[in-house]
Amino acid sequence: MNEGEKRLFFGFSIEEPWPHSYPRGRIIEENSRHLTLAFLGDVPFSRLRNALPQFPDPPVSLGPAGICDKLLFLTRVVAQHVTWLVDDAPLLAFQQTVCQWLETLGYPIDRRPLLPHITLARAPFVEKEWERWFEPLPCIVTGIHLYESIGNLTYHSLWEIPLTRPFEEIEHTADIAFHVKGKNPAELYLHAALALSFKYPPFLKFIETGPVGDLNQVIKELNRMIAQCDLSTGCPFKAVSYHTKLKQCQEGFINWEMIVDV
Repeated sequence: MNEGEKRLFFGFSIEEPWPHSYPRGRIIEENSRHLTLAFLGDVPFSRLRNALPQFPDPPVSLGPAGICDKLLFLTRVVAQHVTWLVDDAPLLAFQQTVCQWLETLGYPIDRRPLLPHITLARAPFVEKEWERWFEPLPCIVTGIHLYESIGNLTYHSLWEIPLTRPFEEIEHTADIAFHVKGKNPAELYLHAALALSFKYPPFLKFIETGPVGDLNQVIKELNRMIAQCDLSTGCPFKAVSYHTKLKQCQEGFINWEMIVDV
């Protein structure tokens, strides 16, 4: 690598309820895990840094949410595959826009379609150990970053565009509570279900996608999930409270204060 060059790529930063232990493998630290959008390789950083103010506008300001639904065993890599809970067409189009922007700057870019995945470990590993260990987990995107690979499975963010989290836990006496955001009631339901799944990942399997017309229906669907989960595995939640504390955010989102009896 020449002086002034860095090994760079653009990617999404990711949050999950990460497990506490893993099978054998060279594990990537939580704060280095990401979903790659475009890999540049070893390039002069100064030229790219000067172009960052012209980086394409992201199609969303609310971080996309998804489910890590299976493992992928790629070349010497074990990764989680991500299925988005939102329409992925804008994300795919954005990835292509980023690639085109980089090409106009003179960077050769791999234009293969985006395979959404989060690398957890590199070889050596035993596939069967990972398959026995795996369970689906929720994930959210928290920002768009320019990362530098600095070796030893470590990736450092040099620049970022933060995205609004679809939910955030807030303090509440006795119970648990979240601020849940979405463009409509259907998104509120999905993001609320993921918030609860961050607390108890088996809750994921009871999500059902379909039309949700208003907040009362959102709460009804969440309480259906709680009842089904309790019958199946036991559930740490008793019920989502019926109340309508909604706010309209300046960004165009609905913000709901969800209170959960535990």
